[in-house]
Amino acid sequence: MRFKAIAVDVDGTLTDKDLILDMNAVKALRSLKSMGLEIIICSGNVLPIAFAISRYVGARGPVVAENGGVIYYNDEIRVLSRPDEAIRAFEYLRKRLPVRRLFTDRWRESEVGFYQDVDVDEVRRILKDFDVLVESSGYAIHIMPNHITKMDGIRALEEMTGISPEEIIAIGDGDNDAAMIEGCGYGIALANASEKAKEKADYVTEKTYGEGFVEASMKIKEMLQSASLK
Repeated sequence: MRFKAIAVDVDGTLTDKDLILDMNAVKALRSLKSMGLEIIICSGNVLPIAFAISRYVGARGPVVAENGGVIYYNDEIRVLSRPDEAIRAFEYLRKRLPVRRLFTDRWRESEVGFYQDVDVDEVRRILKDFDVLVESSGYAIHIMPNHITKMDGIRALEEMTGISPEEIIAIGDGDNDAAMIEGCGYGIALANASEKAKEKADYVTEKTYGEGFVEASMKIKEMLQSASLK
């Protein structure tokens, strides 16, 4: 299999634990791009922020935002789901737990995100009768349509980019990255990843956060070199 793209999470993957971009990780990302790989930023964040990150780190390629609910490529935006059930679930939840929506939710189009001040398993228990998926990025909790994940966003991008999931290497650290780590051609979880993400990975780094991404980039280069020699 010839890999054509890298699908990479941002928070906890290209950043340190305080969500500050790791410049060595950005440098490694640009190095992968220079090898001809398309860089797909895959974030739970809203499109304006995910798009800005893609632009300023030098990826400048497709974007999967809102955990797959919104995708972007070549100035085309597609919203893959609506937030109606997620909003209804959140209104029910906030009457039972002290939850606060993220500041960025004013731009959110397909789901609801809130600060991780409460236990995600308790949220799942309370919302068990709603048709939603509750996932943690490690930094926020997302109430998502039950049929949408980052992997669904990647699949939807295939029509726009011509790149199939089997031709993509996925890298992430959160529960919300697990589906794409499992569903793409090769999956990498960082050492700081959730157990769910690690269980789905083909490779788990020894290092954490941005340093883990640098390690992952070296692994990818080894894989590509090995493939080219065959």
